[in-house]
Amino acid sequence: MQFYEINILISPELTQEEVSSFVAAMENQLQDSGKILSETKTERKRLAYPIKDEEEAWFSFFSFFPKENENLKELFDLIEKKLKEEKKILRYFIVKRDERKAEARKETRHRKEKEPEKEPARMTEVELKEVEEKINELLEEN
Repeated sequence: MQFYEINILISPELTQEEVSSFVAAMENQLQDSGKILSETKTERKRLAYPIKDEEEAWFSFFSFFPKENENLKELFDLIEKKLKEEKKILRYFIVKRDERKAEARKETRHRKEKEPEKEPARMTEVELKEVEEKINELLEEN
């Protein structure tokens, strides 16, 4: 099943509460056209380069699962129109995703986080002496 990630950068002039209500309102507008899943909280980020003369912005993203009988072109034209009209949004980005690939990526990331780092094997003094004796034996044979 395919879904879309909608990423938005919101003006840093807004407070945390204003941004949260703004994102909730956007999600409510899109609920009529499909299912919305918010996966992260809105965070204030420093931008790599200025966008509309702003050095920072609020970053938020959510997953959008459109209804099966929707005309996707018309739907995304409408979504883009709403995003462009909103003056609080500095930039937006919509990415098409495949749910199976996203789950596999999430599982791999989760597995990596769980695995403890392996300590390098350490040899005891007795084992080191045994290895040294073996090396000396081999050198004497040659």
